[in-house]
Order: sequence, then C-alpha cells, then structure tokens
Amino acid sequence: MTPRLMWPMAVLAVAGVSVAPPIAAQGAPTVPPAVSPAVSPALDRARTRARALLDEGEGVEARALLDSLVRATAVGSNDFAEALYWRATLSERVSEAERDWKRLIIDAPLSPRASDAMVRLGELEMLRGRPAAARAHYERVVREYPTGPARAKSQMGIVKSWVAQQDLPRACVALLAVSAAGVPNGVPNGVPDGELRLQAEEMGRRCATVDPKALTKVSAANSASTMPPNARFSVQLAAYDTRAEADAAVARFTKRGIDTRVDGEAKPYRVRTGYYPTRDDATAALAKFKRAGQTGFLVEIAK
Repeated sequence: MTPRLMWPMAVLAVAGVSVAPPIAAQGAPTVPPAVSPAVSPALDRARTRARALLDEGEGVEARALLDSLVRATAVGSNDFAEALYWRATLSERVSEAERDWKRLIIDAPLSPRASDAMVRLGELEMLRGRPAAARAHYERVVREYPTGPARAKSQMGIVKSWVAQQDLPRACVALLAVSAAGVPNGVPNGVPDGELRLQAEEMGRRCATVDPKALTKVSAANSASTMPPNARFSVQLAAYDTRAEADAAVARFTKRGIDTRVDGEAKPYRVRTGYYPTRDDATAALAKFKRAGQTGFLVEIAK
C-alpha cells in the first residue's frame, strides 16, 4: 500500500493551518459542489475512479491515472487544472504537490482552481514556518480573485500570518477586512466554512485587548503604502459627485466581496479596484468583472 501525503494534524493545529486531508480520508471533494469548476464527464469519471482507487489502498494506480489525466488534457483548460489540482492534493510528497499547484497557477490562471492552489501554497508556507511567504500567496488571492470563494479564507490566512509573526496589531487590522467581507456574520460567495466564522470571532476577542493607538498606527501605515510601487493601471467601477456616495458604494462592493477604494480628494470621487503593473494585467481583471456582470473600465493611475 502506497503511503499518502499526510501532514501531522498536531503540527497544523499549532501552526494555525487548516489543510484538507486526502480525499480517501474525507470521502468527498475538499470544495463543495456549488463552487466546483465545470469539467467534462470523462474527466469527472476519471477523477472519481482515482478517488476510489485511493480508498482501496491502490495509491500507485491512482497516481498513474492522475498522471495520464494531466497528460491527456489541454493545457489551460478546466479539465487540465482539475487534474493537476487533484494530483497535487493526493500526492505522496509535499514537493510534488507544491510543483503541481505552482504549475496550475502558471498554466491555468483563469481556472477556478487557481485561487485554491494559491491557498494551498499559503498553507504549506505556514507549515514551514514562513508566514511572510504565506501572506504573499494569500494577498495575491485577495488581489487577483476579489469575488472568488477563496477570498475569505485567504483574508483569515493573512490574519494568521501576522499572529505567527507575533504582530497582533497588524493581525487585528487585517481582521477588519475579513469582517467587512462578511465574516463572522456570513461567509461571502456561499463558502460553507463555519470554521472561518469561529476563527474570526476568537481573533475579535483577542483584538479587544489591543491598545487602540497601536491599531491606529498600523492603519495609518497601511494607508500610506497601499499602492504598490509598480502600479500603473486600475479598474474603475463607478464615480460620484460626493464622497458619501462613493463611500456607500465601496461598502456595497465590499459586501459582494470586491475590494474597492475611493480615489481622489474632489469630485468626481472614483471607486476603483486593484493595482496592476501592466495594461494586460488590468485588462484581464476587467474581463473577469464583466463576466461576473459588473461594468467598469481600465484607467491609468496618475502618480
């Protein structure tokens, strides 16, 4: 019987990491059907067969089937991303899983599984004791997939990464973003993860003991360094004659899981999302918003 990739649960608990166990230990996908990506019937049957083989202790055969799925599917397709994702999830070695999750992000960035892969990479870095590296993955999910179901989990990952670095004020400021996205009063986009709500509530109790001056200092520092140095483009979603209207729009977008801001100190007050180094990056982000039914247009950031 081939051993399966199993990270010690005690270690994960100490690190504050939530890593889903292999499918054989769960009997169900790690992502609920409501948010599972659409795949072909053939891929779905093969994936189910691989799970069954693993349940039966036939790890070698399951791995061979997953390898064949990756080779047989078109690079960049949902089938390809799904095959890579499950090959990584059921891998016997952490290094192989990490390689497949990184390949998924590079070769299938528009797949619904791309953000899942980034979350897994973040969890892996937390397990390695590298919270700053983990935070980079979580922040990328929040930045590049603002309406996706992985957003809330990534935001809590950011909180945990600051806790791991023993920086409670920064963790508490990061928690505000989680609360704004609908946690603990309801996880956005139908993600049925009650654990997120419990984690946010526990952190809220810890944050109640933090000196408000420390939180204000962190918030001010964050505001001063919000724009990345290489940012050139953004996506504008709306504009208003008054700041109050713009702030109200930001609140509405936040409830929908879209991270927005108000640009400008005089009318029109522009409601924008994202910072992108290239026009192509911004165009790709705009295309995602339009597919989701949100209007907007690309703008160049004045510096």
